[in-house]
Amino acid sequence: MFFRGSLDKLVYPIIALVLLLIVSYRPKYRLRADMPSRFFSAANSSPEQKRGLEEKIAWAYWESAQMDVQWKYPYQHPLPPDPPPEFRIDALALGPAASDPATRALYWHRLQQVWYLPEAWDKEYEWDWGWASDPLIDGGQWLRNRTEKLFTVH
Repeated sequence: MFFRGSLDKLVYPIIALVLLLIVSYRPKYRLRADMPSRFFSAANSSPEQKRGLEEKIAWAYWESAQMDVQWKYPYQHPLPPDPPPEFRIDALALGPAASDPATRALYWHRLQQVWYLPEAWDKEYEWDWGWASDPLIDGGQWLRNRTEKLFTVH
């Protein structure tokens, strides 16, 4: 156990501060700015003019995933089978075919395919003090995530 001494008043706060800093410096995952090659395949496209439009549509859906979807379904959380309302693009800018339900479903399926790939995500460490608002809930969520990783196969 611990012995009472003159340095206890200095050592315990330093240990607490170090633990606080370790818990607060966490990795954050964000979708990469550049679209993964699996999300849009130029080989599946036809003529050059159509390929350019298809690539713009793919970029628009990738940007929708970056701006709207990754905040609702963060890293390693499963995506629902059907695209959420947030996953959409502007039909006026790219034409009515871009927002067609079949096209939207196609790019949602492609997003589901690349969602778990490490090359689709950037990992950055940053300070996160969000856990301090309710440490019990955050600690429970951390424990739940760790146990899910042990028993989930990807």
